[in-house]
Amino acid sequence: MTIKDIAKLAQVSVSTVSKILNHKDDDIGEETRKKVLKIVKQYQYTPYSKVREVAVGRSYLFAVILPENLYYKEELIVSIEKYTVYNGYNLMVYFTKAQSDEIKYIQILSGKNIDTILLYPIAEQKESIELLEKQKIPYLILTKVHQFPQALQVYGNYEKATYIATKHLIKYGHRKIGLLLHENRHSNDCKEGYMQALFESDILFESGNVFIGQDEQETGRIGAHQFINRNLSAVVCENEIIACGTYAACERHATRIPKDMSIVCIHTLGFYKTLHPKLDIVSLNLHEVGKQAIEMILQKIESKKDIVYHTKEIEPILIQGESVSNPFEKVHGAYQKIIVVGSMNVDNIINVEKLPTDGETLLSNHLAILPGGKGLNQATATGKLGGLVYAIGSLGNDTDGKKLYHCLVQNGVKTEGIRFSTSHSTGKAYINVAKDGESTIVVYQGANEELDTYQIRQHQKLFQSAQYCLLSLEIPQKTAIYTIKMCHETGVSVFVKPATIETLQCDILPYIDYLIPNEKEIHKIVPGDFSIEQKAEMLYQRGIKNVIVTLGSKGCYIRNEQYHLFFEAAPFEPQDTTGAADAFISAFAVALSEGKDMINAVVFATYAAGISIARLGAQPSMPDRTTIDLYQAEIMEKVAVMKQRVNCCEKE
Repeated sequence: MTIKDIAKLAQVSVSTVSKILNHKDDDIGEETRKKVLKIVKQYQYTPYSKVREVAVGRSYLFAVILPENLYYKEELIVSIEKYTVYNGYNLMVYFTKAQSDEIKYIQILSGKNIDTILLYPIAEQKESIELLEKQKIPYLILTKVHQFPQALQVYGNYEKATYIATKHLIKYGHRKIGLLLHENRHSNDCKEGYMQALFESDILFESGNVFIGQDEQETGRIGAHQFINRNLSAVVCENEIIACGTYAACERHATRIPKDMSIVCIHTLGFYKTLHPKLDIVSLNLHEVGKQAIEMILQKIESKKDIVYHTKEIEPILIQGESVSNPFEKVHGAYQKIIVVGSMNVDNIINVEKLPTDGETLLSNHLAILPGGKGLNQATATGKLGGLVYAIGSLGNDTDGKKLYHCLVQNGVKTEGIRFSTSHSTGKAYINVAKDGESTIVVYQGANEELDTYQIRQHQKLFQSAQYCLLSLEIPQKTAIYTIKMCHETGVSVFVKPATIETLQCDILPYIDYLIPNEKEIHKIVPGDFSIEQKAEMLYQRGIKNVIVTLGSKGCYIRNEQYHLFFEAAPFEPQDTTGAADAFISAFAVALSEGKDMINAVVFATYAAGISIARLGAQPSMPDRTTIDLYQAEIMEKVAVMKQRVNCCEKE
């Protein structure tokens, strides 16, 4: 007779029988409980662990010894108990307040024919483990103990968890990051992980950005207060109690989460779900800790096989919430909404010695597959630069589509305008990149064909509250024209990248606020033997308010009511020009959204494009705000030169 047989006779699930036999049947009706127990009695069922105990003379008993003040002791016990019972063992739990308690319990258990002891030492001291060794009791340590590397150890890695949390904030652009710790044995591990993440990102460690307190709630409250006064933009909290104190401090100081302060919590017990906004957390993955601990100790006491890995670090898990955002929304004031409408593709980049001519076949030994498409490039670039950006586009309901969606989210792009197609795969671009950085592109539209006027109408409310719209013409022309007209009606300034369009309808030209073609595109739009300045002038006279022609290494040319100026390119060595125009457009829009004037915005954009061409790929090459800010002094110097030039021209 087995549990499965009882379940079949009682017409209930195996888990229901298991709950009743293990006295965990609070959620099971009394009638069902009585029926199961009647069958157990009738068939004289004996649990397998008891049979084994009688037959072999063993207790089939595990004991776990934990500190009473261990933050996550209940969660750890539940995990251990689940896998202990599953394997036919019983579990005894002991809580300690001092190391003397550990010694006492180990001595008591050594006389009870115990099968194994799972120990979480209250301190980094050797007496308890030495006693286990002396009593020859199989044991496993549930935390990292440096003094006994030969001991079986399974633990959640605090150092790695803090490293992941800090890197998560750095990825969003944070550089002023605080660390809030409760004084315990894990404090040093947390600090090491934090410092390693800063070091790898060339961020100077400041001791004042680490606060270690005695009381967890007060640690969050007092530490966060200090960090707010130090103008830090983000904080890593060791646990949920500290995070709650941090939330309270932010509320008291009218500090908004995540706009003014981003928060990541290392470990939670579940009540973090009541916090608003929802916490970003790095879980110690205690479920896996319990599972691996039982598997390892069973291998030792039952299989009697040598265990190759005495120490097992369980990989922490990042779970994104709503408590982290780009810090530049606060620092630079980029609160004006930017909408990006355009294509989203997977770029297949092939490096060649030179671009192929008609009928020519070239060989290459380098292929890179990266996120791309002008819509995705501009959206992620805008997000990385601190813009408040929303994307409207169409992806295939496939692996590629999910990867591109994840890319948007990771770069701070709002994605309510994204649609997944069930009839088309995600778009693809095939890009040849020559040694001199020049490139050619062939695009398979795929799901981009489904970006229609209906999808634009669905998100009309976004346009009503937006300042700028970035539009690339790799999407259906009908959709593009509809979007331009909607922008005009709602008072949104529209940026148009011509891309594949060779002609522009004359009736929509007055609705375009910024037309940004490259040199090849403007020659297609305005045919004839005319200079760049002349062609830009023609487009301006036809109603386009700002014509900005990007000229690669020659910089760019702007024609509007106020200026007709050439701007030189930023001083970067080209590696790959793919995506440079997208970097330029995005940076230009972000700069304008922050209130910069035209000259400031254009120079800022040239540096974004310059950084982009110095890197390989399109979307991966898009610079973040921190990188551009490194060149702030150079940018301001060029702005001053350009403004002096304008003043001189006006005087003449």
